[in-house]
Amino acid sequence: MKEKILKGILISFLASPLYAGEFQIGSGTFEMNGGFLGLNQSIKTGLITYSLVEQHRNIGSSSWFYKYNVTWFDSEKMMQSQQSLNTFPGGFLQPPTNVTTPSIDYKLQGLDAGITLGKDVFHQDENNYVGLGVMLGISLPWIDSEKNNNNNDLLSDTNMNLMQDSKTEILTYKIGPSIVARKSLNSLFTLYGSATYAFQTGTFKNSYANASLSVNGIFQEYDIGIRFQPVSYDHDFGWITISPRLYATLGHRISSWKVNDVNIDVTGINTKFTQMDFSMKSTVTYMGLGYSF
Repeated sequence: MKEKILKGILISFLASPLYAGEFQIGSGTFEMNGGFLGLNQSIKTGLITYSLVEQHRNIGSSSWFYKYNVTWFDSEKMMQSQQSLNTFPGGFLQPPTNVTTPSIDYKLQGLDAGITLGKDVFHQDENNYVGLGVMLGISLPWIDSEKNNNNNDLLSDTNMNLMQDSKTEILTYKIGPSIVARKSLNSLFTLYGSATYAFQTGTFKNSYANASLSVNGIFQEYDIGIRFQPVSYDHDFGWITISPRLYATLGHRISSWKVNDVNIDVTGINTKFTQMDFSMKSTVTYMGLGYSF
C-alpha cells in the first residue's frame, strides 16, 4: 500500500514541471528526541534533501492559488550510545537492573509531499502578495536501525537484541492553515516566506518488534528565502501570451513534528514502553533553480 502511494505521488508531481517548477537541493541537520525506538536522549546528524517546488501559482487570473513541495530526504547515520534501562521512565524491566540497551545506529530516508490551496488576501502582482490557504500533506519516512559494533555488554548482545537490523515505517497525513508571502526589492530580487501549522496523524510499524500503532501530533514548517529572477518578460502573440521566467533561490527551511503519548513494544519481549514528547526536526539551507511560462 505504501509503495503504491509513493509511486502515485511521484507520477503526479513529475508531470507538473512541464509548465512551471523549481528544483531545490538542500543540506542541513536532522534531529530525533525522545524514548521511542530505544532513544532516551536527543541524537542529531546531517541531512540532504531534494525538492520539487512551486512556491505560489495563481489559478488563471483569479486570486486563488496553489503551491506544492515534494521532498526526498536522506540522513547520515545517527548513533545512540549504550544506556542503562533503569534510566527509562518508571525503570521498567527491573529486575535485573544491570540490563542495558545496546548502541544503535539509525538512518532516516523518505518522502514528504504537501499541496496548499488558498486565496490571496493581498495581491499587487506576481511578486507582491499575501495568501492564506490550507495545506494537505503526506509523509512516508522510514528509519533503519541496527546494533552498533561498539557494544561491549554481553547482556546487551544476548538478552536485548533491541531494534537489531529492523525498519520502522511511518505513514502520516497532515492538514492545517498556511500563509505565504512575497515582496519585491527591485526588478531582480524578491523576498519570500511561508509558515504552516498542521495537525498530523499516522501510523508507525516496526519489523523487529512486530508492532504497529497510531499516533497524533503537530507539524510546523517555516520557510524564508530570497529569489533572483534575471529573465522575466511577457510576449503577446495575439491569441496567446507567454511569460517566460527564469529564477534562482536561496532559502532556509525548518520543519518539525512533535508526538505525545506513544505506546510501542520496542524490546521484542512484549513489554510496552510509554513515550512522551517524541519529536523529529530538520533544519535545511537550500539552493533552487526554477522556470515558468
